[in-house]
Amino acid sequence: MARFFKYSLAVLTLLSCAALLGLYPYRAALLPAVVEPDQLKLQLAENLTLFMPENATGPFPTVLVFHGCGGQRESMVENLNSWLLPAGYAVLFVDSYGARGIQDWQPVCDGKQLWGNERAQDVYAALELAAAMPQVDAKRMAIMGFSHGGWAILDALAYGGEAGHGFTQSGRQTLRLVKAAITYYPYCGYPAQLRMHSQAPSDIPLLMLLGGQDSVTSHQQCLDSMDGLQLDHIQLVLYRNADHVFDHPSRMNTYQPALAADAHQKTLAFLRERLPSPQ
Repeated sequence: MARFFKYSLAVLTLLSCAALLGLYPYRAALLPAVVEPDQLKLQLAENLTLFMPENATGPFPTVLVFHGCGGQRESMVENLNSWLLPAGYAVLFVDSYGARGIQDWQPVCDGKQLWGNERAQDVYAALELAAAMPQVDAKRMAIMGFSHGGWAILDALAYGGEAGHGFTQSGRQTLRLVKAAITYYPYCGYPAQLRMHSQAPSDIPLLMLLGGQDSVTSHQQCLDSMDGLQLDHIQLVLYRNADHVFDHPSRMNTYQPALAADAHQKTLAFLRERLPSPQ
């Protein structure tokens, strides 16, 4: 019997070591270094890019955009500006990688660096920075995230502005500035905060656009998580034949212009209802 227990203990020790070794590549994501709120705002302030409608006078209703794990690509910037600016909305792009000096996007996409629940703090900080800009109407702000950026937004809502994974700052009052939240094909799996416990302000409306053939994130995980988010108004759009990044040209070559046009139309309708613009 003693030999059995000794053998069992050895096996358990080996399994524990194997588990720890398997988690080692994810250490930066599991145990992120805490950045003080003021320092994060300083870093983000240098990595915000604001575009405004031409031949118009602000302050403007503004959409804060959070890029996916592939980073803030020019194709996405150009695409969003092409249909948001003519509609009368200013667009503020939030470069989370630039703020952190991240040059290689692959570890983020692999889940080894900067999980979306850690990046939720960028949402709070960016909202505070945007509200202080004279060109931005602080009473008409929306947040929009793509893939990993959508994860960040959903978890920013789920944390309800309280401290979260890798950060201590509270953004509860700042989160109240959000008049609409929009996510395109977000990640909704583990370890997303929205799957665990939501403190989201119930009056923030959410539009979520999903791809039924998404090869990167699971649309079903998002559908299964929505009740737990406990928002009063959630509008779900599922494009059954769409893959990830169906809405603009990318290296994935999954762009579907007809679906993109429909998604943009639905997004604008959602924004116009909650962030009226002069257009």
